Amino acid sequence: MTPFTHLFVSKSRKVNFELSLIIRDLVNVPLVSGYYYVNWKLKNASHTTGTTERVHIQDHQVTWNHPINTMIQLIINKQQVLSNCELKLEIFQKGGKEIGSLSINLSEYAGLGVTTERYLLENCKFNSTIKLSLRMNIKSDLMPQFQTPPLSRKQIFKDIPTVVKERKELSKKSYTQAKLVPPPLSLRKSQSAISLPKYCKLQSFTEEPSPIDVVENLFAVKAQ
Repeated sequence: MTPFTHLFVSKSRKVNFELSLIIRDLVNVPLVSGYYYVNWKLKNASHTTGTTERVHIQDHQVTWNHPINTMIQLIINKQQVLSNCELKLEIFQKGGKEIGSLSINLSEYAGLGVTTERYLLENCKFNSTIKLSLRMNIKSDLMPQFQTPPLSRKQIFKDIPTVVKERKELSKKSYTQAKLVPPPLSLRKSQSAISLPKYCKLQSFTEEPSPIDVVENLFAVKAQ
């Protein structure tokens, strides 16, 4: 269903997306009992509201893996940037007590493929985080040119183990790339054609003695 506000916008500025979203889990909840659920609201979509099932907390974690599949229509503004598309999540404990909420702009994720992130809840007394997986695939007949809003990182939560893992992967990648770089030609020749002592002497372009000369001089002094 096309939103009423989009009826007077030219077709060339409208872009349809297929949203695939999974509300995965909620962690770091300092409670040991109760059932929890999520109310979600979405603008400019064929399905605009919904609720997850009510799930009992276990080990301070609630797991839903609740799928949402719907079509979204966005507008390209005069700056050729996609208009905002707010997804609002409200997390409740059964009985009506709100645990926290989250608002993200889905336009930031358009065309990025599958993205899985953990977000810190807003208006929450705890450091509880909710995990989402989403994908925004373009489904328009035309392929208009547009830009996406910059991805906001302030809500994305990175715990210490995740940061350490990412740094290890980055270091491993850098090490692998370094191994792929061939050594200088002079070094390859020294390793294959001449011995290391001779190579050290050949590389000495100053008047200072080489390490090999220093060692030989020390033994010569002792022999005297």
